[in-house]
Amino acid sequence: MQLHKKKEILNDIMKKKRNIIDLIVEMKNLSGLAIDLGFSALLLQDKKLADKVKELQEEMDTKQYEIEVECMLAANNPEEALGLTSVMRVASAVAGLSSAVSEIVDSIQRGIPLHPTVKEALRSAADTIGQITVTNNSKIIGKSIDEVTHNIVDVIGLKREDTWIYQPKEDEVIRSEDILVLSGSKRKLNEVIKHVKK
Repeated sequence: MQLHKKKEILNDIMKKKRNIIDLIVEMKNLSGLAIDLGFSALLLQDKKLADKVKELQEEMDTKQYEIEVECMLAANNPEEALGLTSVMRVASAVAGLSSAVSEIVDSIQRGIPLHPTVKEALRSAADTIGQITVTNNSKIIGKSIDEVTHNIVDVIGLKREDTWIYQPKEDEVIRSEDILVLSGSKRKLNEVIKHVKK
């Protein structure tokens, strides 16, 4: 992270004084999103999804730095400093997950095709990711994401033309030729996909 970026973060911290727990929760949520998007990027071999994973990694690095600074500012004595080291370790571990995903999708950004063995492994592990391509005569056109998924699966990405919408809102209206990337249990994914195809 560049020095000017660190100074910006420090100034922001001094103004806002954010709660460390809230920052860790945000990191956890970002990490989960990075894992889902990274998996989807590999399955779809989609460079834009891979780029988004890289962006999330930068955001994670920023939040980790915020937590480290907040912990140092919060410690008034050695005992408190010692207690806060566990918080920084949690932040580091969560950031490590996102970093690993970022490295995995690097092959997509560099245009390196997946080895057939990796493709097969991804397919066998793909029971938590699903995809719906909305055809021109689909009955879900004009419906909201919530109406289609009934909140039993998560829509982690929506591709519209060449643009990705990440974690679209529940009231987002589905259009023809949209591609929805879903996350959930295999049974629930199959249930939603089957309902859409009826």
